[in-house]
Amino acid sequence: MKIVEHTERYLELANQNRRCLWGLLFATPFVVIGSIATALTVKVTTLTCQRAPGNQIDCQRTIAGILGTERELIPGNLKSVKTVKTSGTGVVLGTSQGEVNLAPYKAFVTDSQYRTADRLNAFLKNPQQQTISVEQDDRWINFLWSGNFIVGGLVIGLYSLQIPLQMSCKFQHDLDRVTIDKKYLLYGDRKTVLPLSTIKQAQVRELLFSISGDRQPLYTIDLATTDAKQVSLSVSSKNLTECQRLVNIVDRFVRQHQSSLDRTS
Repeated sequence: MKIVEHTERYLELANQNRRCLWGLLFATPFVVIGSIATALTVKVTTLTCQRAPGNQIDCQRTIAGILGTERELIPGNLKSVKTVKTSGTGVVLGTSQGEVNLAPYKAFVTDSQYRTADRLNAFLKNPQQQTISVEQDDRWINFLWSGNFIVGGLVIGLYSLQIPLQMSCKFQHDLDRVTIDKKYLLYGDRKTVLPLSTIKQAQVRELLFSISGDRQPLYTIDLATTDAKQVSLSVSSKNLTECQRLVNIVDRFVRQHQSSLDRTS
């Protein structure tokens, strides 16, 4: 925050802040990654197998997700089934033309995949059973993972939108007025008007849970009124010395105004 004008009867402070824009920029990859992961992994995979003449087994895979439904034939004839836990592979179909993952995307391997493999292997060993249909529903468990990115990005974005892009504070001795203007991307323009005579002092406040990347604390300037209210005067800053300098200037201006009122009363 800097001093725009300072006289005995008028004091104006102003600040332009880019933390809002940086916060939105930082939040965007989380939302994008989470959305892509949701579209690619929040799906239901259904495998339908049927015995053909010669005891061959043909299978069709159906994958339903946010982007639509895909159907495809599994190449070759089903010969074996296993579960691979590493790398989020899950159920693997062994066919006459090689191995094919049941789900063509990464998923959390749970007991459900092992039960699916057991059912398919039982089907392979039972020539009396002509068809089988199994389903792997990865919607909720994968959304809990990808949704964390989306929620995290939205929280950061919403927090950033509450940081004003611009702030100005005008202390007017003749009008006994303090005018604080704040411009937000989310809220638009907000104005607070207070009698200058109700300002008790300015003070530096250290922000809780707002530590910058280099582990330095952040500070802001508040105006304390005679009715014990705290009015935010500035955006956060790491420069404690500068904040204290501005507080001293504001306090001096407020004391001069109070002295003037006392002399006229």
